Amino acid sequence: MSSPLPEHLDQGRATGVAPGQPIAQFEIGPLRNLVYLVIDWESRKCAWVDPQKDLSAPIEAMRAHGLQLDRIFLTHTHHDHVAGLAELAALHPAIPIHLGQADLHRLGDDLKASPRLQLAREGDSIRLGRTSVTALETPGHSAGAISFLVEGAPPALLSGDTVFVRDCGRTDLPTGSNDQMFATLQRLRSLPPETLLLPGHHYAAPTASTLGQEFQTSPAFLCRTVQELEALV
Repeated sequence: MSSPLPEHLDQGRATGVAPGQPIAQFEIGPLRNLVYLVIDWESRKCAWVDPQKDLSAPIEAMRAHGLQLDRIFLTHTHHDHVAGLAELAALHPAIPIHLGQADLHRLGDDLKASPRLQLAREGDSIRLGRTSVTALETPGHSAGAISFLVEGAPPALLSGDTVFVRDCGRTDLPTGSNDQMFATLQRLRSLPPETLLLPGHHYAAPTASTLGQEFQTSPAFLCRTVQELEALV
């Protein structure tokens, strides 16, 4: 049986840009962060998701493929997901930065005061060329966690640290919540099962999955109560 994943996301490692594919995946740093470019090939505009400290690989990929950075998406603001934000923002001083309001407090004062910040709220539609990206509020790991749903066939969910392959994010950090994580997991069950799951870390053998696969096999999604989830995480 053929894999439901696009070939470049089915290699067990991040492979960067695949021409014509709307999602590029990079593994960066000792915590195995998965960093993404969302690409609208018609306009050659792209969005950078969760800039890690080392910006070199995505920047080189953008140069090699003639891509123009149009905006920055932050799934949340824990340090390992924003370590490169200040540098990237300085390199591209005009582009907007999208994040959830409840995660704003972790940014530096200069960024918090910037007119470039655009608070992402539930259901917001963000245009990237002709591509539509929808913001979904997915708290649990962090109160302001946002997952970004990229339209397509199949759609793709950039989940940050909310959902990993075969797991979910920890809830014991400040503003984390088992109740919110359980509600988020139940809510994500309403998305199409063919939706690609693109997590914020390479913790399992695969670097991507589908929500349908996770609904059937992930212990987090199989929890029937908050108490079961609490015992798991």
